Amino acid sequence: MIDSLWSWTLAEFRDRAAAGTPTPGGASVASVAAALGAGLVVMGLEVTRKGAGAERLAVLDPLLRSGRELLARLSAHADRDVAAFSEYLRARTQQALAAATEAPLAAGRDVAAAIDLARQVMEVCKPPVRADVAAGADLLAGCLSAVLRSVDANLPGLADAALRARLAEERRALGALLR
Repeated sequence: MIDSLWSWTLAEFRDRAAAGTPTPGGASVASVAAALGAGLVVMGLEVTRKGAGAERLAVLDPLLRSGRELLARLSAHADRDVAAFSEYLRARTQQALAAATEAPLAAGRDVAAAIDLARQVMEVCKPPVRADVAAGADLLAGCLSAVLRSVDANLPGLADAALRARLAEERRALGALLR
């Protein structure tokens, strides 16, 4: 097992992504970028929270809790994707392929939730940070598209038709959010 992607420097992460090895690949890189996008959304909340009164904090604090939870989950997805795809490359089993398909799909669910959070934050954040929150939402949208590409690459290899259909339907639902 590799060290966590989060223990690497940015330069090391960039270089390993460009190294010509299967991991980190599209879904894990997209999960890292999604965590950064979610970070911008959380930053917008943190800045907006400063100096806010009790009534405003009652709106901001639940959003901030959700943002921090999504940030942690998106971060974990990057390592999960590398582990799942590495296991598939090692084992080449249907079970491993299913896990390598479900990992980016799970990331996609959380990216979609982070996009929804960004929309909510845009409505309540201070004007000076709206551009940052919007940039986070833009990153998240690109990341959702990217993780779904990994799902698309793996779906045809799944022999279990019921599993393939279930995962394909969830993929379609997530993809519809991009339109």
